[in-house]
Order: sequence, then C-alpha cells, then structure tokens
Amino acid sequence: MAIMGSCRKTDSFLMLGCAAVKPLLPKPRCTPLEGSMVDGLMRGPIVVGLLVLVTGVVEAAPAGLLNTDAFLAACVADPVVTDEPGFASSGGKATPQLYCECIAGKFKDKKISQSDVDMMTKMHKDEITDEDAASYPTLEDLMAKNEGFEDECKTSLGMPSSDDDNEEPPTNEEDIPQDE
Repeated sequence: MAIMGSCRKTDSFLMLGCAAVKPLLPKPRCTPLEGSMVDGLMRGPIVVGLLVLVTGVVEAAPAGLLNTDAFLAACVADPVVTDEPGFASSGGKATPQLYCECIAGKFKDKKISQSDVDMMTKMHKDEITDEDAASYPTLEDLMAKNEGFEDECKTSLGMPSSDDDNEEPPTNEEDIPQDE
C-alpha cells in the first residue's frame, strides 16, 4: 500500500497518510441552510421577536400619523362649525380652518385612534347611523372628549366657549298651553 494512496476503511489506524487527508471534524448530516435542531429552536424566538418589534412600531405609528385630511374637510364644511360665533365672518379673528386644525392637533396630542377620527368625520358629515352608534361602545365618551377639545380650541383662539349658560333654559310645563 502506498502511504498517500486511497484510504479505505480497512486501512490500519497507524497509517498516517490517510489520517492526514481525512477531515478532523465529522461530516455534517445536513448543510447549515437546511436547518438543524439549534436552528429550529432559534427560529421561533427570532420570528416572535421581529413580530413584537413590528407590532410595537405599528401601534406607535397612529399617534403621530393620524390621517386627519377627511376630518378637516368635513369639519370646515360643517354648518354647525361655520356658524360658530367668533369667526372672522362674525367679527372674530379665527377661521373655521384654524379651528378645525386645532381640533385635529388635539387628536394627535391626546393620542386618539384613527377609528375615533373616522367617527368624528362621520359626525361632521351627519353620517352616523344607528348601527354605528350601537357598534361603537365608546361613542358617548368620544363625543365628550371632542367637546372638550372644541372648548380648548375656542379658548386658545379667543372664541366664546360653549357653556351651558348660553343655552335656553328648559321650558316649564305650566308655560305650555293646554289643549282643550
């Protein structure tokens, strides 16, 4: 047998020629790209970690990236808003655009969700249906928050706020004529 000849399993242990040619590590059962037990164990936590990071970014994004364009258009076109006292048309310095932009800014500052902004858009367009009211469990809370935003904006723009004192007092039942 030649020292550098072919290495067979029947060659003896003492033949150094074949030992020098053989790799020191055993041949892997699969390539690293095919996966292994460690790869299988690590793939799950890596995927979960990435999902958590992406979900965190998506949840944080609405606070800064609210789409308020439709709200602004609906708010500025709403006759309830345009007839408010204190706008430039009635002697004030504010405009409906400034007022609605202030409210949209409050939505972003107070971290209102996009679905809340969409519901407020429907409110200004008078498109809230009974189904919307029934399916939106926090509609009353949202309306109260919006009224607070409106009052804050009216105050900051120098407009008269909507206090309950400006409303007509309830009529007394004695004042209503009786049908005879």
